[in-house]
Amino acid sequence: MAPPRIIHFLCLIFFILANTSHSLEKIQAFLQPIRKDDATNLYYCPLSIGMSKSNGVNHLPISVNLAIDLGGSAPFLLTCAAAAKSISYHPIKCGSSRCTYAKPDLLSCPNNSKKRATCQKSFSTSFTVHPIKSRLFRDTVSLLYTQNGFTVRDSGIDLPLTVACTDMWNVDPLIKPYLSVVNGTLGLAKTHVSLPSQLVSSYKVPLKVALCLPSSYGSPSGSGALYIGGGPYFFAPYPNDVSKFFASTPLLANNQSPGEYFIDVKSIQIGGKSILIAKKGTKICTLAPYTVLHSSIYKALVLTFAGKAKMVKAPAVKPFGSCFSSKGLRKMMMGSGVPVIELVLSGGAKWKIYGSNSLVKVSKDVVCLGFLDGGVNLKEAMVIGGFQMEDNLVEFDIKASKFSFTSSLLLRNASCSQSRLF
Repeated sequence: MAPPRIIHFLCLIFFILANTSHSLEKIQAFLQPIRKDDATNLYYCPLSIGMSKSNGVNHLPISVNLAIDLGGSAPFLLTCAAAAKSISYHPIKCGSSRCTYAKPDLLSCPNNSKKRATCQKSFSTSFTVHPIKSRLFRDTVSLLYTQNGFTVRDSGIDLPLTVACTDMWNVDPLIKPYLSVVNGTLGLAKTHVSLPSQLVSSYKVPLKVALCLPSSYGSPSGSGALYIGGGPYFFAPYPNDVSKFFASTPLLANNQSPGEYFIDVKSIQIGGKSILIAKKGTKICTLAPYTVLHSSIYKALVLTFAGKAKMVKAPAVKPFGSCFSSKGLRKMMMGSGVPVIELVLSGGAKWKIYGSNSLVKVSKDVVCLGFLDGGVNLKEAMVIGGFQMEDNLVEFDIKASKFSFTSSLLLRNASCSQSRLF
């Protein structure tokens, strides 16, 4: 007889299939796949923006890979040369309703000009110090959706959305390295023209963004998940909605970076020992490969973790400052010899970071503590990076100003890497 867990999971599949239809009225959330480029540690979404010139019969959608910029205020940010190749590209003109809604830069739309100029706006990003001056246009974006929190259709909805393009991609040294992997960025900031805001306005889904970043521990054929619109959230083979494991803490307002996401980490606990965080404000950033700590916090973390770890120390491997022999560790870096790092948050919730999210495998026999020293001038107490979020479902409830998280799904015999196409 099949185990009860398998029977429960099969019943869930049959229920989903029986209750899935093409009706757009039943959209629960928009659900895009997330992939990771191991060479650059970039998390990106593959999708289609615009249409290419006819091949003689049909116009073909233009496929792009967009880096996920959690704090990016532009809905989509492309190079202007690439954007103009689309035959469905329509510049947004000054004086139009879309330009007015976007709140363009001062002096970018002169009143005394007979010819209406293209609407321009400067967008903040997580990878540049200053906002990037961009031109706005409208184009067709194809987005996937789910009706049940588990499966997605193999054909998406074509939506006329506001998109941004810039010429800075080709000249800014901070941006150039991204071009080998991605064509631009997808912005998820708490701003009125970001992708979540546009979709909520058009489809009346809840103003929630959820991320499940993929790791090397999941299915190699699967992808992570970007939800816009809320749960339920299903990750096979676990048969139930994993949001029941959510712990929550308030999102903090930040006047200097109003679109980005901040939480309040009160302390870090390792094996019963606490490291107090005096500085308020921890940023969450998908473009930071690993969590970056203020130098004083980093040194205390390394000292405490090494003291509690039942592992043999190894020479440091850049960019990491503390490494160990991996002999005896199981595949997912779990075990009694690996201390659990607990982030104690405002309100008492604890985000538990297990070995799979704290130790980075750098060679066959060596792992390193996956946290970086941000120096003494780091503006925040810490910046939580992508590696620590892998195989954790995290949700940003923008309307309720609440951040929720599951801790590692690997403990539920699940992962963020899923094959969801239906």
